[in-house]
Amino acid sequence: MLTLCIWALILRDVYAATYNIGTTATKGSLAFENVRYGVERWNSANAAHTEVSLNIVATELYFAGIEERMCDVMQHSVVAVLIPNSEERLDETLMKSMCHHFRIPCLTLKMGNHIEFASDFVASIGPPRGLGARATSEFLENLRWTSFLLAYQHESDLEELAPLIYDRRSTHHGGDRASIQLRRLPNNTDSYEPFLKYVRNRLRQTNIVIHSSNITTLYALLQQAKGINMTEPPFSYIFTNTDLSLLEDFLNNVYGSFHCNITGLQLVKNDPMMKTSLALTSEAVWVVGTALHKMTDLKVPPRPAAMLCDAKDSWTDGSRMNDAIRKLNARQQLTGDIRFDSGGERENLVYYGIGRINSQFVKVPFFLEA
Repeated sequence: MLTLCIWALILRDVYAATYNIGTTATKGSLAFENVRYGVERWNSANAAHTEVSLNIVATELYFAGIEERMCDVMQHSVVAVLIPNSEERLDETLMKSMCHHFRIPCLTLKMGNHIEFASDFVASIGPPRGLGARATSEFLENLRWTSFLLAYQHESDLEELAPLIYDRRSTHHGGDRASIQLRRLPNNTDSYEPFLKYVRNRLRQTNIVIHSSNITTLYALLQQAKGINMTEPPFSYIFTNTDLSLLEDFLNNVYGSFHCNITGLQLVKNDPMMKTSLALTSEAVWVVGTALHKMTDLKVPPRPAAMLCDAKDSWTDGSRMNDAIRKLNARQQLTGDIRFDSGGERENLVYYGIGRINSQFVKVPFFLEA
């Protein structure tokens, strides 16, 4: 019996497959470290019982364009490619085109504009474009603000913020349109204090929505606001950044107490809390691993193949791998349930409202489902 068990373990090791998962994030970057965390998390929790282990393939072409980095990754027989948030839209469009041409499934953390380019080989693990702005708009309805300032960081943010800017018909005030003022944040953090004074003294606005993907921007703004007494009532802030709760230690331990209302949205359901980009990247890796596991269980595992750009190759099993990813339906992951619609966008993604009560962030009675 002991001999049979030993042989069973040996055979399992022999037939356990290791698959390469690619990313255009360069080695050593934050995006690469997020993918590495996701791969290590999958292998630690799932490799033993699924007999599917993952290996990360990244590029060292630090100054190359997206096309060169993509070609560098695909020659290592990857079964999927992860697109980090750091890719610019033009690069993202080119990558989607390459994923379609070479029939390599791609997973992005944030779907771009479908009108610009839609690909049947790209799925988004992150929220659909504009969903965060729509969630913020609904959240504002719950707070019953009649007017507010929306401060954004980049001109390119305006497209994503469109649902918040234009869909402002309040149901709580006789159908009147809640007034909104738009201002762009200064590029230099040293200019935040004059900007905040302008908001207080010239715009006379106490309800402020801050849109920035950079959590250090939130830190700097609140630090400057504290210094000029704009973190006391009647001032109220909503931050669209879903990593807001990670600032809890700062709000409790630095520069004294913050007595104003500070609220926002959150995607991550995991406890302890982690950065949204890390959670989404880890989920993207999990999606690839689970798709491979399901294909293996059905006795139809994909056969990886090296893709050479100069040879104009395409992956024979790419469509089957892509279908396995698109058909996944998983519950209670780091940011909630995972399911994709026919266009590759994620469905049933839920935002929770968070607010500070007794010096800590807690969920408030609000959520928006995609």
